[in-house]
Amino acid sequence: MGDFQTPIELALDVWRAVDLAGLTAVIEPTVGVGNFITTAPSEIRALPWHIIDVNSDYLEVARNAARSVGVTADAHARSAFGLRPADLGSPDSSSSVLVVGNPPWVTNSEQGALVGKNVPSKRNHLRLSGLDAMTGKSNFDIAEAVLLSVLAALEGVREVRVALLMKRSVALKVGREFMMTPGTRSLRFSTIDARRWFGASVEAGLFEMVWEPRSTKPPITEIQLAESLSASRVTCAGLVNGNFAHDVPAYWDAMSMEASGDDGLVWRQGLKHDAARVLELRVGPTGLVNGDGEVVDVEPEVLCPLYKSSDIANVRPPSRVLPLYQFDLSGPDRLMQKRWPKLAAYLDRHRDVFDARKSKIYAGKDPFMLFGVGKYTSAPFKVAVSGLYKSPRFSVLRPSNEGAPPLVDDTCYLLPFDTRDEAEAVADYLNSPETLRFLAAICDITAKRPYTAAVLRRIKAPADLRPLTLFSSVGASN
Repeated sequence: MGDFQTPIELALDVWRAVDLAGLTAVIEPTVGVGNFITTAPSEIRALPWHIIDVNSDYLEVARNAARSVGVTADAHARSAFGLRPADLGSPDSSSSVLVVGNPPWVTNSEQGALVGKNVPSKRNHLRLSGLDAMTGKSNFDIAEAVLLSVLAALEGVREVRVALLMKRSVALKVGREFMMTPGTRSLRFSTIDARRWFGASVEAGLFEMVWEPRSTKPPITEIQLAESLSASRVTCAGLVNGNFAHDVPAYWDAMSMEASGDDGLVWRQGLKHDAARVLELRVGPTGLVNGDGEVVDVEPEVLCPLYKSSDIANVRPPSRVLPLYQFDLSGPDRLMQKRWPKLAAYLDRHRDVFDARKSKIYAGKDPFMLFGVGKYTSAPFKVAVSGLYKSPRFSVLRPSNEGAPPLVDDTCYLLPFDTRDEAEAVADYLNSPETLRFLAAICDITAKRPYTAAVLRRIKAPADLRPLTLFSSVGASN
């Protein structure tokens, strides 16, 4: 099940970084070929090990590796999800257990895209007793789910120490939640060179945690962040007055920009359709063409300029248009057949593309349903930002020459405005050094999507522009 086989040199570095005093057992939930076993210090090899892997071939290699260095290993050829205490040696209330290893660095949706069968069910994820604060959205990281499974099975022990390699964004997510879990004694993330060790273009490292499951002591409020496994100097992420910051010292200097109550901005996510081949049209030599190169003839009045993340981040005009045939979440315009018969016929010819959309949000809806639409979609001016790029750039989007409202896709976030002047004033405010310093303090720029609606809503609205008229005619609903 291991995402990568951990190189021996890196495994040795991990062992040197971890506090090993007073342990009574070791658990490796995705053991792979056993490189953590063969590199363990002698005092750790003397402890009982409990190793798990869904790949029986890997597990046999790990068993042999354990025998070769004198480790007594209780091995289970099974998934690391839904573990029971018996799978981990039924440790008692005096046990101090180390959880070590390198679980997969993918999300459950990515695992599914790779035709992976070994994914946790939503039901198991939500069933974790005593860890309600850790449960979350249906698309979560596999490493996170592995860790939760192990911790749920260890709730009766005295102490759990965690030393797992994982993505930085996942480590910070888990650490943030454990700040709200009684008994958390320490949290640390140390960066490794993931490109060197695994050929991976991702921020990753060693996540360490000490948790006393049966303790009622309040948790700590900071995660130590180190630039390497051996670094002694650290910075920290953590909670300040109940607000989470990825750079606590920087947040103290920028916290006046934090919204409180109703002084934030209401950001909307862009249009979600999952049918780019059909709906995202480009201008070709012979007219509009779709993603398959097919020439498309639809009513021009239904077409709106569509900005993608790369357009906004690079401040360039849109290269695509999209037919906007829906204006709220009730579904496509009921008069579409009469108003835009060419468009209706075009959509019907490509019904199979819409029927093949996998997201559950489309289940039971109109076959051509769009999401991320509301009265705000028709706003003539918008301030938009890509959620994907490390450096945020807030751009003013204007209507087309024909007066069609600008649209953004669901990787972007927007504020709708009635007037160009107010949109530009707000964009200037959002692009100001003060706002950008605040975002740098609260955002994890190593995440796949650093900027989300939840992050952007933390920006206080400009005082001299309140109350804003951004909803005066486009409405605040939907």
